[in-house]
Amino acid sequence: MTKATDRHPHSLALDGGALGSLQFVWRGDRYCHSWSCGSGSARQVLLESIESDSSALWPISPPLQQIHQQEFDDGREVIFGVGMSGRGHWSASFTLIPDLNCWIVELACRSPLIPELLSCAYQLSGPWSSTGNGVWQQCLGQRTIRIEPIAPSSQGTEMAPGALQIRPTNLPTSGPSTTQWAYRLKWSNA
Repeated sequence: MTKATDRHPHSLALDGGALGSLQFVWRGDRYCHSWSCGSGSARQVLLESIESDSSALWPISPPLQQIHQQEFDDGREVIFGVGMSGRGHWSASFTLIPDLNCWIVELACRSPLIPELLSCAYQLSGPWSSTGNGVWQQCLGQRTIRIEPIAPSSQGTEMAPGALQIRPTNLPTSGPSTTQWAYRLKWSNA
């Protein structure tokens, strides 16, 4: 497992075993993240964050510029990320929870202005299908992975074929404010 420091961006990965691996790679001025399963030549990227460039005041995904990995006494492993773009300050946590067969992702943005856009967007790889209510799933042999926005704070919508956007259910109508939203990647036997 590699670590990232604030001064020297590096790749960082958290292997969830049967729950897939989460990777962070530095691109431009922020980290891009993706989940994959398998290893070596059989490694398959399942979804990868879509990132805006540095000129976007309200980026399509949180602009994570610093990340840190931590393991808690109860066995949970978490990657924390923070960043800023325009007038927004973003934070994110990516928690591996093996007992629940999932990853939980919690996001927040603090801004003195009313946000125009808050979301986390992904390019989906493979045969994903919508099951309704913003939930997407893919069967991988004997297992199924689902992307589930956590209600009532979040909703998922298709941006374009093969692209998913998870965003807060409601945006603030006045500033300053902090907006939170969350989703999970849940694995189950098919």
